[in-house]
Amino acid sequence: MSEQITLAEIARLPTAYHVAHIRIEPNIILAPMAGVTDSIFRRMILRLGGCGLVSTEMTNAASVSPKALRRHQLLDYLPEERPLTMQISGNDPDLVANAAHIVEHLGADIIDINCGCPSPKVTGGGHGSALLRDLPKMERLLRAVRAAVQIPVTLKFRAGWDEQSLNYIEAAQRAEAAGVSALALHPRTREQGYKGQADWSRVAEVKRAVSTPVIGSGDVTTAVDALIRLRDSGADGVMIGRGAIANPWIFRQIADLRRGVAPFAPAPADKRNLLIEYMDICVEELPERLALNKIKQLIGQFYVGLPGSNHLRVAVHTAASLAAAREAIERFFAPYLETDAAVPEIAIAAD
Repeated sequence: MSEQITLAEIARLPTAYHVAHIRIEPNIILAPMAGVTDSIFRRMILRLGGCGLVSTEMTNAASVSPKALRRHQLLDYLPEERPLTMQISGNDPDLVANAAHIVEHLGADIIDINCGCPSPKVTGGGHGSALLRDLPKMERLLRAVRAAVQIPVTLKFRAGWDEQSLNYIEAAQRAEAAGVSALALHPRTREQGYKGQADWSRVAEVKRAVSTPVIGSGDVTTAVDALIRLRDSGADGVMIGRGAIANPWIFRQIADLRRGVAPFAPAPADKRNLLIEYMDICVEELPERLALNKIKQLIGQFYVGLPGSNHLRVAVHTAASLAAAREAIERFFAPYLETDAAVPEIAIAAD
């Protein structure tokens, strides 16, 4: 894979794809991430620009009852997040199909079935990437979901359970036969977790094997990464997960490259404003304990890129209150703001 891409090559890249009748543009999308991609985080990403589709966190099909939904609120959303994918997991075709029917009536634009999560807590129940060990069952599940809803169904999956049982081509072909409208491949195995490198040649193989739109995911940490992988794999789109936590502006930066301008480089003021604004919205919409946990989670992976940033992380992680976390952030960025022109805050909240 060439580590460089020319403006001419960028101009030839696809900029959109369709999930059935739904046009996804731009074709750079946010991956569903458990514990991360709640409504607040999704809105933040969308407001920063350049993201064509967002998804809820993975929700267990057994937790889609009205009572469970009120408790965990994983499928809450605002209209400005559309088009919106809601992702569900499970291993019983009838249970998942019933959950999909409920999710459709909650207002999802797309239903995504998780066949990729490597967590032992998930795979131990036969969910996520455990389905890759029984592709006929995976296909039955997808057919049951497809029959239960009118909206498009997509699949996010991995390359296989381990290197000895790579079955991503068969999985993609079975999903296509079941009526899935798009495929998102994270080309690691379940055994790899997030270690090693994501082999994007597998994304290219899947793209050649099916006519359904194929999205690639894994190891996209810069705007250039995204466009190079789009070029080299022939994929219809790119999905970004952990890279968007570290750098929420990555989608905007990709859009900048496509316009032929220098990618936006967030100044210290931008980073301070994003962290404080994110905290403020969390405070408005969540109990204090959960809001504090959210800012601790974000600061753990957010790329500060300034001297002493590790001390900032420690200060926020050990903060016993939101006030203490805010004070740590303000204190850290204050020296930079004295010489760095402040920028407008990003307004994550609903209009």
